[in-house]
Amino acid sequence: MLEELNEPLGGADEEMYISAHAAEYFSSRHSRIEFISFEHRVASLAWLSSRIEKSVDLELSELRAIRAAGTFRIKGWEGESDEAMFMLDSDIRQISAGVIIVAAVAALESLMNQILDQPGDAALHRAGLTRKARECVVRWPEALDAVALEEDVIWLRKRRNSFAHRLIDDVDVQWRGNVPDWDFDGEAADEALVRVGQIASMLEEGWERQLISAGR
Repeated sequence: MLEELNEPLGGADEEMYISAHAAEYFSSRHSRIEFISFEHRVASLAWLSSRIEKSVDLELSELRAIRAAGTFRIKGWEGESDEAMFMLDSDIRQISAGVIIVAAVAALESLMNQILDQPGDAALHRAGLTRKARECVVRWPEALDAVALEEDVIWLRKRRNSFAHRLIDDVDVQWRGNVPDWDFDGEAADEALVRVGQIASMLEEGWERQLISAGR
C-alpha cells in the first residue's frame, strides 16, 4: 500500500497550496468564472499527479532497500517485493497517468460546453472533442491558432482513447495492433496538462472578446 500523505487536506492554506499547481499549465488572465473553474481542475490534477509520482518513487525506494537488505523475507516468498515493484513501476504509473489524461480532456470538454452557449449548441455539447474544437475555431478565428489547436486536440484525443481501450481486455485484437505503443507515465500526464492549458488560453481570449462585444 502506498504510504499515506502526511500533510492534512482542507483549510485555506492547503487550498492555496493546491491552487498554485496550476501556474505551470494555465492561469486565467480575465478571471471569468468558467476559466477560474477550469484552472482549479487543472491545479487539482497537477497536484494529484505530483503526489502519485512521489508516492510511487518513495514506495519503490523502500522496496529496493528491503530487497537489498533481505529483510522481511520468508522462504518461498522472495519474489513478492519484486512483483510489487513491477506493479508500481508499470501498472500504477500507467493507470495514474492515463486517469490524469482522461480527466484533463474531460475538464477541457466541460469548459468548451460552457462557452458554446448559443441557441442550438446542445448538440455540440454531446459531440466529441474534435467537433467542439473546430466550432470554437469558427467562432473565434482571430484568437485561436487553428493549426496548433488541431495538433493539441489530436494528441489528447488519441491518447485518451488509447488508454480507455487498454483497460478493456477483450478489445478487438486487430484494433490493438493499429494503436501506437505510447508511454503512459508522468511525462505524458504532464504533457496532457500543458496541452489542455494551451487550448484553454486560446479559448479564453476568444471568449473574452465575445463577452466584451456583448457588453458583458
